[in-house]
Amino acid sequence: MFYLIITLAIGLLVPFQIAANSRLRQVVGPAYVSTLVSFSVSTLALLLVSLLSGSPIVPTGQMLADASWWSWFAGLVAVVTITISIHLFKEIGPLQAIIIPMFSQLIFSLLIDHFGWFGANVIPLDAKRIIGSLLLIAGVTLVVVLPKLKAQRQDASTVKGSRQLFWQLCAVVSGCLSASITGVYAQLSSVVVANGGNPMQATTVAFFVATVVLLLFCTLNGSVRLIGKAFSSEYPWWMWTGGLCGAIIVFGNAWLVAHVGVGVFVMALLVGQLALSQLMEHYGWLGAPRKRITWPQIVGILLMLGGVALIRL
Repeated sequence: MFYLIITLAIGLLVPFQIAANSRLRQVVGPAYVSTLVSFSVSTLALLLVSLLSGSPIVPTGQMLADASWWSWFAGLVAVVTITISIHLFKEIGPLQAIIIPMFSQLIFSLLIDHFGWFGANVIPLDAKRIIGSLLLIAGVTLVVVLPKLKAQRQDASTVKGSRQLFWQLCAVVSGCLSASITGVYAQLSSVVVANGGNPMQATTVAFFVATVVLLLFCTLNGSVRLIGKAFSSEYPWWMWTGGLCGAIIVFGNAWLVAHVGVGVFVMALLVGQLALSQLMEHYGWLGAPRKRITWPQIVGILLMLGGVALIRL
């Protein structure tokens, strides 16, 4: 239960991360520049904590040999996922952009547990996990789907036909990649820990690789100069803290999945995210448009909590 509570608490950071990164992108412009700023802050935070705690940073030769080569590039997969997500809102509308990745991430995370993909501990998809998942889906429907269907005004720029199908498939891929990243970070962490390291070391290396690649890309296209805007006194100081949230979330991923499984981690993260998102909208925190939370949404959050608790019983 301790690990489940920690996972729910980490999920509370996701809305702050989204709000900060959204504001950051408004200031610096291109999505890849705001992503670079966020990843740079995450990497620096992880490096600083590692240095202060005396934790090693550079992986040993044995770690490199035991871990799959692609696991060290998990941060790049996160960049791809973020890039896809940014385009989804424009291409298929906010409802589909949220729901399709969310449900595909949930389903794929349960499959990762069931088949033990990415070195995850095998957790069979039994009746209890299926019922818990259905409770979660019902909760998401009450919290997100119904309110958006009621208030939805389809944008004229939303594409139709084969192009829409393409972006819907991209949304599915985005959700599956998000679940995969969770499994990959956990697998990389287990290898590093088995060779005398710690989860911090695994996440630091993965973030560092992604940051270097993004920095190289921004340097080549001449957009590095935009980074300075992120730290200008003209704009809110908190907009670069999305990187700090990201570092905590990914470190929690690497540490907690071994204890709760990929499926429960994804589900608990989702519950924490949606619960705080509703509060942020209800009170208008961080500039969020104020929307009163409704009783169906409260019931939906409780259903989601019940679903996660059932799986962990």
